[in-house]
Amino acid sequence: METKHLLPAEAYWSQEWFDREQDLLFSHTWHLVGSEEDLREPGSFVSYTAGLDPLVVVRGLDGELRAFHNMCTHRGMRMVEGCGTSRTGLVCPYHFWNFGLDGELRKVPQPEQFPDLDRAEWGLRPASVGVWGGIVFVHPDPAAGSVLDWLGDLPANIGSYQPELLSEVVHVQFDARCNWKLFVENHVDVYHLWYLHAKSLGACDHDRFEWQQLGRNWVSYEPFKAETSLARPHHGVAPIAHIDERDRVGVGAHAAFPNVLMASEAAYFITYSCQPVGPDRSIIDLRIRAETSADTEALLAGAKSFIVEDIAACEGVQSLTRSHAFRVGPMAVEHEQPITFFHEHVLEALGER
Repeated sequence: METKHLLPAEAYWSQEWFDREQDLLFSHTWHLVGSEEDLREPGSFVSYTAGLDPLVVVRGLDGELRAFHNMCTHRGMRMVEGCGTSRTGLVCPYHFWNFGLDGELRKVPQPEQFPDLDRAEWGLRPASVGVWGGIVFVHPDPAAGSVLDWLGDLPANIGSYQPELLSEVVHVQFDARCNWKLFVENHVDVYHLWYLHAKSLGACDHDRFEWQQLGRNWVSYEPFKAETSLARPHHGVAPIAHIDERDRVGVGAHAAFPNVLMASEAAYFITYSCQPVGPDRSIIDLRIRAETSADTEALLAGAKSFIVEDIAACEGVQSLTRSHAFRVGPMAVEHEQPITFFHEHVLEALGER
């Protein structure tokens, strides 16, 4: 495949382009919404907007995870905001229609106003929920299938990491003034590692970087330089107990299309989903999974050392995308080829391939 930049400049700033992505891509894919720790207690819930679709994931009193469209079936009001716990069900704040944690319509105030209402027909519209590695995902389509189908061969190609054996020890968000695609492109761009991350990732042997395209998803690994200690010096954290020697002396970076990014080092496994907010703004939702005894401040400092650099670079490009002179030049044949694959999949989702 020829390595080339396939998207026009307006793909990064146009509201029309952004709206198409929300409709045709993000309303039809899996989204990372949290960890099992967020939804451990019966009655706990987490809300999330997937493209055009507001969703809520709940832990039922029977212990089962379920997902629904976060929309009252009476007048379309959003049911809940953020996250929380409600063992008594979900109550619409507009007219107080009450739904059980199983989505069934339980109670309607002034039932005499609805003499022909069959409550069994007006439960919350279901969505799909799935768990991998202790991480919870949601999809607007109740017939989406398994989250493992979406991940495909990615879990088998992240080395010896078993994220479900770790705990979420850090959860922070970063406001990135850039289009979500710039951040994903940066993540799969090998070429910038020598330069943008000369200090933060200087211990890595970029000349031995290896990557694979797995359908729409992407995985990679690179070892530390021979003279580097088992963990990056600024971490100062013991390696994860269950990983093998290869993962103790290298780092991984992965991407589940379209916007769920992952990175791993000896001491942690992280996810950072890039959530689109607008054509020129994204939220980077960073979650670090590690041993419960890990030094969380050290782990966060290690992750921020390169993520903050990535955000700054993407914001720099974003600020120029509306320039009349903006264009992308020749691309690195191998090191930037994953960007071409990513563009093809975006265009395919928008019906342009």
